[in-house]
Amino acid sequence: MSGGAAPAGWWREPDDEEGEAPEGPPEAEAPEERPRPDPRPDPRPDPRPDPRPDPRPDPPPAPPPAGVEVSAPCWNCRAPVAPRDTRCASCGRARTHVLLVCTEPCLELRHGPGPPLRLGRHPDWAPRTAAAFAGWNKVSRHHASITVEPDGTAWVEEPEAGSRNGTYLNGARIAAGVRTPVRDGDQLRLGLRVGFSVRLYGPEPGTG
Repeated sequence: MSGGAAPAGWWREPDDEEGEAPEGPPEAEAPEERPRPDPRPDPRPDPRPDPRPDPRPDPPPAPPPAGVEVSAPCWNCRAPVAPRDTRCASCGRARTHVLLVCTEPCLELRHGPGPPLRLGRHPDWAPRTAAAFAGWNKVSRHHASITVEPDGTAWVEEPEAGSRNGTYLNGARIAAGVRTPVRDGDQLRLGLRVGFSVRLYGPEPGTG
């Protein structure tokens, strides 16, 4: 059939002349657009250096103003004692005393005027040092004693029987039964290994 309308139910193929597409290359399809990632911050490290602590030490405390009294602790009860006082108002002890410092074993002894301070391993004869010297066989059970006088002088003495390993003051062995003066800054040694540094604090105000 040609020229007329197609019967019902038929579909007519168009002729070549009708609806012919113009010659030429086919249109290129537009590329598919992909979502762009969000911008990210620059991962490069911060060029600024990390803060460092100030190496400078803290300044020392300022001295008290002139005319201001600074109390010191009592050697016996640790209550404050004004510089003008010669005795502690709390316990009544004079400020005069001796300080013995031992590093091995670790021991610090303060003693003032009155009965002697006994150094040794016997718990009854030397109650203040027996526990510290319990394992130190070079220290005798009755080794030596320290006496402090009200005028601020101090003395060391061995018992009449002496000690097996001796007592030394500044490197020299003392004689048994003889009171030997001890001065501020002296080095006292019991036997060969136990040593004390000696500090003396006198009765006048301002000496500790």
